This record gives sequence, C-alpha cells and structure tokens, in this order.
Amino acid sequence: MQRTAPPHLTAGLIGFGVIGQQVAQGIASGAAGDTRLVGILVRQARERMSTAPVFTDLAAFLATGPQVVLEAAGPVALAGYAEPILSSGAVLIAASAGALLDPALRTRLETVCRQHRSRVYVPAGALGGLEALAAAAVGALDEVTLRIVEPGDAEQVIFCGDALDGAQQFPARLNVAVAASLAAARGVQVELSQQRVDHREIELTARGAFGDMRIQLNLRPAPNRVSHIVALSLLSALKRLQQALVVG
Repeated sequence: MQRTAPPHLTAGLIGFGVIGQQVAQGIASGAAGDTRLVGILVRQARERMSTAPVFTDLAAFLATGPQVVLEAAGPVALAGYAEPILSSGAVLIAASAGALLDPALRTRLETVCRQHRSRVYVPAGALGGLEALAAAAVGALDEVTLRIVEPGDAEQVIFCGDALDGAQQFPARLNVAVAASLAAARGVQVELSQQRVDHREIELTARGAFGDMRIQLNLRPAPNRVSHIVALSLLSALKRLQQALVVG
C-alpha cells in the first residue's frame, strides 16, 4: 500500500524588505523544509515583488490559509496584525520583539493564543545564546549585559543603560535588547556604540547559578545571498516546526 506524502506547510510573510526578500528566497530554495509561501502582506505592492501572491489587505492575505505567518515588517506591523493572525489559528513567528515592550499587547496576545490554541514564537534573530539565556533564567540569573557595536566614522557611545529604555529610544537598533529581556525575565544592561569597524558586533554575557557565559556574533551579511541572520533565524524557526527531532 502506497503511503500518501504529508502535506507541505503553508506560510505567509509580512514585509518584503531585505529580510523579507531573503526569507522568501530561503523558502523557495527549500531552506525552510517542505514549506509553500502562499502570500505576502505589504503596505504598498510593487511590480515584480515575488512569485508568491502579494496583498495589501489583511483579510485577503489570511484567506490564503497560512498555517504559519512570519513577520519581518517592524514593531508597528506586528502590533497591528498579530491579534487577527492568531485569531485565525495560525502560528506567528515574529522578528520584531520590540512590539512586545507594550505589556497590554502581550496580555492580549496571550489571551488570543489561549482562546484559539495558537502561539507566538520570538526567534533568536541576531542574538546568539538566547536559548541558553532562557534556560539559565529558569534557575537564577545575577547579571545580564548586552553590548552592541555598529560601524561608524567616529567612536562614540550612543546609549548605555536599561535594555527596555534603550529599545524605546532606538527601536530599530535595539530589537535584540527586548528579546534578551523577555528571555532573561529580568533587567538587562545594554551598551550601544559606534566604532571604526566593518561589521556589527553583538555580545551577550550572563552570570548566574549555572555559571558564566559570553557569546559574540560578528555579522557580515552578503547582499547577494540568504545570509541575514534574522532571515536565517526565521527560516530555522519555520523548519523546526516541521521536525520530529528538535535540538536546542
């Protein structure tokens, strides 16, 4: 008796900037497992955007029936679209952790998830060690710090202080600070600076009952490849949803 192959996973994508384009390319190449991109939601459609259908209307986008929706459009888009997406029963993989600074939004999303048996995933993105940090937080964390260095013409400290305060002032540059705070479930100290370097550095350190850890990423994405770490993280999260054996 011939077995029927399991159906592929249907996915929707919000946003089609650099990250969104690399996510779409990755899905098309099979980097996200057996996944079919059924729709892309954008604010304004352009010609030749993608081989997948493009929508500017949320209801039409959801009518394509995505089982998983990947968000790569920024905190405003996540805050505006998350509840109806979760109400549809779809899983939401959100790159823009900064939107979750709003405790009222977090409470509403948790309520919707319970009602519709859906779920929000915040992948590691550009923050190496997020899973280890979340594991350490189950015990006792004494200190968590985040150091971010961006390329610049002059060396200067742009922000130094509480991660959530920094994320409110620099939402596009300190999205990882929100993810770190959510994973650690405690205050995180962050320093954002510019230096004369050719890449972006993100270093996470933590100390607690488990011991000490220090994880650093030196990010140099290539524009002609699926190489942006946030896009890769979204693709990895999508692939993990399909795996029988999940590591990490």
